[in-house]
Amino acid sequence: DQKEQVAGYLKKIMTSGNHLLSLINDVLDMSRIESGKIYLEEKPCSLPDILHGLRNIVQADVHAKQLELYMDAVDVMNEEIYCDRLRLNQILLNLLSNSVKYTPAGGVVSVKVTEKPGAPAGHATYEFCIKDTGIGMSEEFVARIFEPFERERNSTTSGIQGTGLGMAITKNIVDMMNGTISVRSKQGVGTEFIVVVTFRLCTEEREPQT
Repeated sequence: DQKEQVAGYLKKIMTSGNHLLSLINDVLDMSRIESGKIYLEEKPCSLPDILHGLRNIVQADVHAKQLELYMDAVDVMNEEIYCDRLRLNQILLNLLSNSVKYTPAGGVVSVKVTEKPGAPAGHATYEFCIKDTGIGMSEEFVARIFEPFERERNSTTSGIQGTGLGMAITKNIVDMMNGTISVRSKQGVGTEFIVVVTFRLCTEEREPQT
């Protein structure tokens, strides 16, 4: 009959289960990457759909932490592309989730997509900039951030769960897409990740997604 207590227990079970699932997925992904078993499946998809999906996934955490989230597209002329939506989403979600996780209440997280000039014919180059006003990282850690199992060890991050595999997985997927990823960060100021990837343009009519 103690409904509130039961609800609290169920919430803790759900949170623990989701955390365990994310740990297992990270380890499995890293294992697949190291054995060369991850492949990209390029299919027609829409950049606005991907960004809209990202916003929906992180919105609850953003609201719970009282953060401001901005998503902008700049000079994006070509919205329909061929890409592995699952893996592109994984890259952006890893970066965006980290920004939300390491930004204190009242902070700002932003995602900006810019179409850059100079892409080959039939292709477009996009820059994804994920920026936050979070706790930032030391220069020493930034130099190691894409190595597996690396996590910065300090009192501010010690209570935040993670495997230290997310950034290594992200870097490997960006490399598979022949893209680049860079990071700028300053402790107490915030962090900015920039991913640049070139995709083949999709000129055919897409089936509307249900």
